[in-house]
Amino acid sequence: MKKNLLLSTLFLFFSFWAWSQQVQISGVIKSAADNLPLPGASVVIKGTVTGTTTDVNGKYTLKASPKQVLVFSFVGLNSQEITVTANTTTINVLLTENAVMMQEVVVVGYGTQKITKVSGAISTVKAKDIERQKPVRVEEALQGRVSGVSVTQGGSPGSKPTVLIRGIPSFSGTDPTVIIDGVPQTLDDLNSISATDIESVNVLKDASTTAIYGVKGGN
Repeated sequence: MKKNLLLSTLFLFFSFWAWSQQVQISGVIKSAADNLPLPGASVVIKGTVTGTTTDVNGKYTLKASPKQVLVFSFVGLNSQEITVTANTTTINVLLTENAVMMQEVVVVGYGTQKITKVSGAISTVKAKDIERQKPVRVEEALQGRVSGVSVTQGGSPGSKPTVLIRGIPSFSGTDPTVIIDGVPQTLDDLNSISATDIESVNVLKDASTTAIYGVKGGN
């Protein structure tokens, strides 16, 4: 009994000693591309669930023990691992862009999906194609360039054309929902923007890509 009690006491003492050797580490995580801070970046002790995230200024604070490995990560960027030493108090990190990851996913509403699953459901018209065509209305630049999209000109000069995506009108009418920089709009709002100010037009043609917009995304 005495021997077991002694071993237990030594174990508790060792655990307390190891825990007391933790050091507080702080730093800033930035993007190597533009040297700007990354809010919401993840800092995790490798092999554990202990970690934290950076604030709006890319700053973080975390306690770790010497020889533990910190994993720094952010969506779309390469992760980086750094081993903690007894003298470590500050670790500043620059994360580089992960080109492979950015090519394999596409942003859909508030999430991402593998591009292989939605590539047939998304068509894009670039700014250079719009400028080359010099359309009176932006919708005209889609005619003949996007499969499954039909643009029919109105009968009177200046009238709004009819745009049908895969030919099926929705409960919200025949006009498709227009999203400009994340804000729902209409075709009339789209016409108020100069074609030279548009970087690209992405047409979502599948339920998996328009689900976030509910009934409005039906067409």
